[in-house]
Amino acid sequence: MSAIDFIYFDLGNVILNFDHDIGCQQISDVSGVTPNAVRAALFESGLEVRFEKGLIDSNQFHEEFCRLTDSRPSKGQFLIAASNIFSPNLAVFPLITQLRASGFPIGVLSNTCQAHWDYVQSRFLILRDFFTPYILSYEVRSLKPDAKIFDRAIELAGCQNQKCFFVDDKPENVDSAKTAGMDAVLYRSVPALANELIQRGVSVNF
Repeated sequence: MSAIDFIYFDLGNVILNFDHDIGCQQISDVSGVTPNAVRAALFESGLEVRFEKGLIDSNQFHEEFCRLTDSRPSKGQFLIAASNIFSPNLAVFPLITQLRASGFPIGVLSNTCQAHWDYVQSRFLILRDFFTPYILSYEVRSLKPDAKIFDRAIELAGCQNQKCFFVDDKPENVDSAKTAGMDAVLYRSVPALANELIQRGVSVNF
């Protein structure tokens, strides 16, 4: 018998890899603003955090960027440039496929914004076809490692805290999930993750 009843995967650098430097260069290309100025507007100002926390929507995100940088890229080009930063972590896909094929429930628990989520859902079918529910920071209005997002994840998993498993690439998020009562591990590699699941009685072939 498995010691866990539900598995949540982080999105960035677990299911999908991403690179903010690519986004900064792409936004620079469509806005005429230097990559350093783009980075300052998005990250040093706290704009990206507000977007990921759901305090502003895509329209407001675009407008605030334009104000901060005195530029006027089209909203469509800007959002695509900001979002086309993801690539699949193909190494983890066979593990996800095995879990789904065996009927084991798996969900996504991620800090992300509306633009990024719309983009990846439209391009990576594994997210639509294999995972439910999605616990997304901009919808919950709580960013990992805040407790609220983990409490919501446990609630929607519908199992006891300690039977809700979570894998994330950041130690502070793993620690916070454990504080919420979840069983959580740091993502290091697919074989290491598979071994953690096998130790908990989950049947995977790795």
